[in-house]
Amino acid sequence: MKDIEEVDTSCNAVFSDPPGDELTPLQYFRTMCSDDIIQKLVDQCNLYCTQKTSASLDTNVREIEKYIRINTLAGVVKMLSYRIYWAEATIFSPIADPMPRNRFDKLRNYLHVNDNTKMKQREDPDYDKLFRERPFVEKIKQGFSIIEPEEYHSVDELIMPFKGHSSLKHYVKSKPQKWGINVFARAGDSEIVYDFEIYRGKGTVHNDTGLGISGDIVIRLVEGLPKYKNFKVFTDNRFTSYNLISALKNAFWLLELLDPQDCNLKADSELKKQA
Repeated sequence: MKDIEEVDTSCNAVFSDPPGDELTPLQYFRTMCSDDIIQKLVDQCNLYCTQKTSASLDTNVREIEKYIRINTLAGVVKMLSYRIYWAEATIFSPIADPMPRNRFDKLRNYLHVNDNTKMKQREDPDYDKLFRERPFVEKIKQGFSIIEPEEYHSVDELIMPFKGHSSLKHYVKSKPQKWGINVFARAGDSEIVYDFEIYRGKGTVHNDTGLGISGDIVIRLVEGLPKYKNFKVFTDNRFTSYNLISALKNAFWLLELLDPQDCNLKADSELKKQA
């Protein structure tokens, strides 16, 4: 019960004006998932099917686009099993009409991103746990990087829900979604993700700065920020250390490091009541 203190809202950073024409959801998606990504999926699906069955899958760009559309829509209209969308009693036309279920099954079985024959062995120093997904992940990152960053950023970890079989799957007791793939991300105040790294143990970050995995992740994710603008980056106590702050001050002379004591945050007990 006290008067609201005056908050300094001044900003000396120079950012571009908002775009004149607002992108449609499809246009925005295609900036992230470009034509070359779709073509890569087409080529690798046909190659993988040929390697496994000695016959091409004979898919094309149009069919892969339909496949992505079906999976996106299934994430909105959820059912217990994907086969229910085609079942006679529960048929869902927006998904069932564009593609027969058997064809969807076949695409699902042979969906591939990279050539398995070029994958290095585990004993190789250049072995990459994300080899099968690497071209897709890197292209998505490139799509994220073309978005002009805003003023406020946060580096944190998140869990991508996943219950399948993968060495990348982790169980994190403290997270709302406990089973999944651990991802470190840099996001803006608008909740847009600008950059990310999938945690894969040793080799998650190639450049060892001597700050430990947490410090290396922060350095890696903020290095994509242009140095001529004044950005404010937030991290929690898991990532923050004196050595990290020193490294950031040396590398990013316009980066403003915010002391948590300067932030008017609600107490944990109050936040739990709102959850």
